[in-house]
Amino acid sequence: MAWVASKTWHWLRRRNYNVPARDISKGHRWCTTDLFSQPTFCNIEECHIIAGAFCDLCGICVRNRHMKAADKRLKCKALSDLASIHCHQWVRGNLPLLSVCAVCEGACGDLPQLADFKCCWCWRTVHEECRETINESCDCGQYKQFIVPPTSVKLKQVGFKGRRHYVVTSVSDPPVPEWKPLIVLANRKSGSGDGEMILQAFRGLLNPAQVIDLADIPPECGLQWCQLLPHVTFRVLAAGGDGTVGWVLNAIDNLKIKPPPHVSILPLGTGNDLSRVLGWGEGYEGDVDVRPILDQLDQADVVRLDRWRVNVVPNKRFGIRIPAKNIIMNNYFSVGVDALVTMNFHRHRESRPALFGSRIINKFWYFIYGTKDVLERECKHLDRKLKLELDGKEVKLPPIEGIVILNIASWGGGCQPWKMGSNPKEIPDNLYDDGLVEVFALYSSFHIAQLQVGLAEPLRLGQAKVVKLTLTSGKAPMQVDGEPWEQGACEIFVNQHNRVTMLANSS
Repeated sequence: MAWVASKTWHWLRRRNYNVPARDISKGHRWCTTDLFSQPTFCNIEECHIIAGAFCDLCGICVRNRHMKAADKRLKCKALSDLASIHCHQWVRGNLPLLSVCAVCEGACGDLPQLADFKCCWCWRTVHEECRETINESCDCGQYKQFIVPPTSVKLKQVGFKGRRHYVVTSVSDPPVPEWKPLIVLANRKSGSGDGEMILQAFRGLLNPAQVIDLADIPPECGLQWCQLLPHVTFRVLAAGGDGTVGWVLNAIDNLKIKPPPHVSILPLGTGNDLSRVLGWGEGYEGDVDVRPILDQLDQADVVRLDRWRVNVVPNKRFGIRIPAKNIIMNNYFSVGVDALVTMNFHRHRESRPALFGSRIINKFWYFIYGTKDVLERECKHLDRKLKLELDGKEVKLPPIEGIVILNIASWGGGCQPWKMGSNPKEIPDNLYDDGLVEVFALYSSFHIAQLQVGLAEPLRLGQAKVVKLTLTSGKAPMQVDGEPWEQGACEIFVNQHNRVTMLANSS
């Protein structure tokens, strides 16, 4: 009976996940700006405007006071279209700079007025006089292998009165060879607001239903595309920091998607160690041109990433057993001084978010908290209350203030400590797909600072398939992939959880 109840509960949970779709009959999706980045003309008045509103789906631009008029008169980008042929959806004026006509190959969109047309699906541009001669069938252009065309999507309205909305109910394959559509998962609040610009840019290039804002919708909803087309291998772009990537990978685990999607990263914010290792860079800020990103995705290599389960089993307290904590690790797990700096940073960022507005400022605060601990040494004598075992063998610890368990080469926002030293060729490789973790110790916060600038090397303790840590007394700060907490006496077991399919940048 319990088994039936459990299965029913999981089935109901999965049934609640649907790919959301915006109702374009309610109008455009407006974004306002105080300054357009290029010469812009109002699609209603046809006059030059400096500030106003633009639709991030279809690209029309208007004065702020004309948004309602545009909602009534100008059609937005359709998420679903039951027509047998996908036709161009033309938007007049405001073409990208240096546009070329797809018919006569002459320059277009260069007049100081609202002139010429662009298709908001394939982004072909044409002169007004050439538009009648172009084939009206749209193939979604250069990036068609990433796009789910509207003719492949069926929607239905769900929910109760006052909360009705559209969801994607079925998807059919378009006639595109090697079609591997892209799901974009991003939080508009990530990277000090850079996530919003990422979402806007991808909505304009893809089917907007492929772009999921994690501030409103869990990743499981966006990943339902994979359940709608179980024979298709999707690509997933997780835009955000290491925490966002871990959230997406956990959602793929929970849904048990087969075949698993290929996950890539568009790094935002600070840290981004996994992104660095896979070749996607340290982070984007400001305007982002998504076309080069799609070009890189098209050429990316498929790789496998080990994921590890960190099982924290607290000691009994007053004869009562406290529930164990299970966390999945992608990058690294640490105990002691490294985790303390991260915990102090997180506490102050939550209490005063206005003081943590950019990547440079965040790095400055990390430096401040690290310097503070150099003087206070809160994790002194950690070795006296910590026991370490690698594959069942105890490792004798010297006087240290921290232990780090690495899955990838990058740690602490770009530092690569494992291979540091005078003879790196004699040091075993630290690979993210070899079923091993690397374990090293930290002497102090000052030792961390030395590692960050390459003036020291870590105390390497070894590699292992299974790691056991025993905190015998007191409390110690801990972190997994940048998420810190304070832990009392416990046993910690680190074992391999699974492997996931990722994309590594080959350019």
